[in-house]
Amino acid sequence: MQLRSANYQPQYNEVVGSIEPYRGTDHTVAKMIELMLGPRGEQSNKVRRHTEQIVVNVRPKDYMSEMVAVCRWWGNAGRYTRDPIHVEMLRDPERLIDDVNAGKAAVDCDDTAMAIGTGCMTLGARVQIVTVGFSARMPGAAKNHSHVFVRGQDPRSKIWWVLDPVAGRRTASMLKRVKQYTVFEVG
Repeated sequence: MQLRSANYQPQYNEVVGSIEPYRGTDHTVAKMIELMLGPRGEQSNKVRRHTEQIVVNVRPKDYMSEMVAVCRWWGNAGRYTRDPIHVEMLRDPERLIDDVNAGKAAVDCDDTAMAIGTGCMTLGARVQIVTVGFSARMPGAAKNHSHVFVRGQDPRSKIWWVLDPVAGRRTASMLKRVKQYTVFEVG
């Protein structure tokens, strides 16, 4: 029995990003924002060029469709895979692009939110990160958020749109189940 797939590549295991003990959603989001705004995120020509290719067929100045195109592209780019139980793994946006191009993208909701948010920012969109929990928060208890997604703002209507391919077509029903949430400004 062969344990490795035929296309296993050891060099793929080089780490770029962040692997830390899980310290809660606020800590994770702070690290996400740091990676999104950094030299391998919004400031990266590679990330900008990648996003330009995603939106090449969108009508000029159709900013909402650009954000939807970025969301859909990243939603189809990899396989959803959870993080280890006690570890928060984050890859910077350039590494996420490299992983997708190598056919090795195993992403969770924070990777997907970072990729979509950073792509939208490279196109001039304002974005927010939203963490949500699906159980009621008891008074005095710590928040219990188990999902994260990004929202993008249409510059014309000023409406914030949920960009969450993890929930996908079930986004509306997911939002109805939310019992607690936090919105984080990016930038």
